[in-house]
Amino acid sequence: MYFNSYAAGYRIQKLRKAHGLTQEEAAIKLNISDRHMRSLEKGTYTPLDLFVEIAVHFDVTLDYLILGKVETKKELELGKKIHDQKQIIKSFGEQLLAFAMEIETE
Repeated sequence: MYFNSYAAGYRIQKLRKAHGLTQEEAAIKLNISDRHMRSLEKGTYTPLDLFVEIAVHFDVTLDYLILGKVETKKELELGKKIHDQKQIIKSFGEQLLAFAMEIETE
């Protein structure tokens, strides 16, 4: 796998369009000029710090933005397990709080 600046630019363009933004609107949100935005989408301007901002703004991973890599099935499964465990911990915390309040009132 290697970095293809033109493919990364195309992914940025797709993300922008998916969020219903013009190049000018996206440039304003990213605090860059519309000229820089056009260069990003063409793949001729590829600063890493700006890629981090774009990834955060559009809620994607740098792996996707830079390499086009999407989450694997295993990563999705692990993400679901983590989410399920967080829900169990939250539920347990709520039960524990209710129990503590019950003890205080006795």
